[in-house]
Amino acid sequence: MNQPISGAHPIDQETLLYSIAFSMLPGMGEIHKNKLLQYYSTAKQIYALRKKGSVDWPLQEAQKELDFINKNEIACLTMGAINYPYRLAQIPDAPSVLYLQGSNAFQLPQLVSIIGTRQHTQQVHKVVQELMEGIQHLKMGVISGLALGVDGIAHASALQYQLPTWGVLAHGLDQIYPNAHRKLAKQMLAHGGLLTECRQNTITMPYQFPKRNRIVAGMSDATIVIESPIAGGSMITAKLASGYDREVFAAPGKIHDAKSKGCLWLIQNNIAQLYNDPIHLLEQMNWPQAPPRIQAPHTPSFLDPTAKDIYTYIQLNGPIHKDSLAQKMNLDYGSLASHLLSLELNGYIHLLAGNTYSCS
Repeated sequence: MNQPISGAHPIDQETLLYSIAFSMLPGMGEIHKNKLLQYYSTAKQIYALRKKGSVDWPLQEAQKELDFINKNEIACLTMGAINYPYRLAQIPDAPSVLYLQGSNAFQLPQLVSIIGTRQHTQQVHKVVQELMEGIQHLKMGVISGLALGVDGIAHASALQYQLPTWGVLAHGLDQIYPNAHRKLAKQMLAHGGLLTECRQNTITMPYQFPKRNRIVAGMSDATIVIESPIAGGSMITAKLASGYDREVFAAPGKIHDAKSKGCLWLIQNNIAQLYNDPIHLLEQMNWPQAPPRIQAPHTPSFLDPTAKDIYTYIQLNGPIHKDSLAQKMNLDYGSLASHLLSLELNGYIHLLAGNTYSCS
């Protein structure tokens, strides 16, 4: 189930031990912890310089966690390390330690979070599919919370379009919740992975979901809310993303649909831009557009060879004057006129002003 962590920055076990213990310290928020890490550089240095303080460091408990992650090939990403998500490191309350199962290749040029309600409409499938089609050319990463509903649809659709996707959990990596997403989570390990700040044996409590949501918001350049009621986790994530100065988009829906009320509220209160389609997203984010598709000319199969040649030439070079066409095709006017009339009567070409022809 576990995949090797490619490109992980090697950190010695003792440094990891103190980092994990530091993340477990009670009564200290992430903002305070991050300020200390900015000043002292590592948790080990903090321990050495402040060990006479009143707080005992939970080193034995940290050792159990270190043994667990080593046994299960889980990476421990510490604040300041090269493999820590650089976007997440920019938010003030980023977790000092992250546990990762899967690939750490999330340092991509573009990352987007896709979120929404568990009780969604069928419209979500269409919106997510069109979104994935529109961003597929960038091979960007997709972040969500592995919850039922929009989250699961986003992860599954990303895999379908061969886009890497990471799920952020509100519990440790010794379990998968919801159980219905166990198979999906396993598939994600080969094309993305699972992230959490929670250690093993964590009992999932309601307050942990907003904490999880700040990671979803902080991991990406933009957050897209597909459907959401006024109250819910997606609204929390959108507000957090806006507070982190990240772009937020919301897909509008029917004005009387409770599942769209949250998206409409975000747009109305200038927290989110209206999400129209992938092209609008790419334009607003200044991300490269998909290269235009070059389609081979379609020629009706039942035309005779000369008519096919005339039709194909007009399709590639039209509008074109009748005299130029006769010269280019090396046809006498009588034969050309007969074929042009047949093509026109069958609706394949149009006669324009000045004896010029174009395709339908």
